[in-house]
Amino acid sequence: MYQPYDNSMKAILKEDAADIVLQLLPGAIFVDVLDIEVLRSALRVDRVYQIYYQDRPHILHLEFQASSDKEMAQRLLFYHVGLWRDYKQPVISMVIYLFNAQMPTSPLLELSGNKRIITFHYHVLALWTLDAREYVQQHRLSMYTLLPAMGHADAHVLLQALEELVEYYKDSEAKLARRLLWFGTFLKRADTVTLEDKQKVRLRLDVFDKLLEENDFVLKQRALGEEQGKIDGEVEASQQILLDILQTRYPALTEHIRTRVLQTRQVEKLREAIKLIVNTSDEQNAHLVLDSLLT
Repeated sequence: MYQPYDNSMKAILKEDAADIVLQLLPGAIFVDVLDIEVLRSALRVDRVYQIYYQDRPHILHLEFQASSDKEMAQRLLFYHVGLWRDYKQPVISMVIYLFNAQMPTSPLLELSGNKRIITFHYHVLALWTLDAREYVQQHRLSMYTLLPAMGHADAHVLLQALEELVEYYKDSEAKLARRLLWFGTFLKRADTVTLEDKQKVRLRLDVFDKLLEENDFVLKQRALGEEQGKIDGEVEASQQILLDILQTRYPALTEHIRTRVLQTRQVEKLREAIKLIVNTSDEQNAHLVLDSLLT
């Protein structure tokens, strides 16, 4: 199912990166956004920044998670190594959990008996462990769109934040509309806000519905969301068909390959894999086919 939260985080950071990076990693000085589309590494990372930290250049890599992922730490390590190879600078890896979920514990250890082969330290930040009141008291407007996912985010705090956003962006209707959209997106999913308080805040947001309905950015985002929903539906259907075929023909291979199937988001690759698997004669050939096609 299409989830708008990762895209919202990327959009929020696109506009307020310098201040948000400082909030996420105190002491960091934002230098530049690194274009992840041109990285030599074949990575699907969320956000990468050049920063100055502890008196030297660093790379900051941020990943956003709306749910649990048992292989999150391993994925971070994979990204970390690729970025370190490309930039030859220390890499700070951070995963930000947007909503309550099971989280990995740093460091990730690779052991051979009692011998440590790899010790990988990374940062884990859970939004619900942050105190929304502190950000409002300090008037950290760059963080206001994330307040509904934080702790102590009651109606009083959220309504105050909305009024400050309206006042601050009164001369920029487009920027205000974007922030109201992101705020509402996180409010809808947040499990840190009571239903009663959500209703109070929703009433205030409803006042701005006309502004949101007429804003070009919001209209484009909704259109993209609908299109992405269709694509995600095709991806999930293809993934399930491939897994069903594998479970029927090569059950021993299914569990080994399941994660890679679910991580592959290109419909064409999945459909090609389905066609080839149907015509394979044994498990070894099936494995070779999947290795060549899947992420």
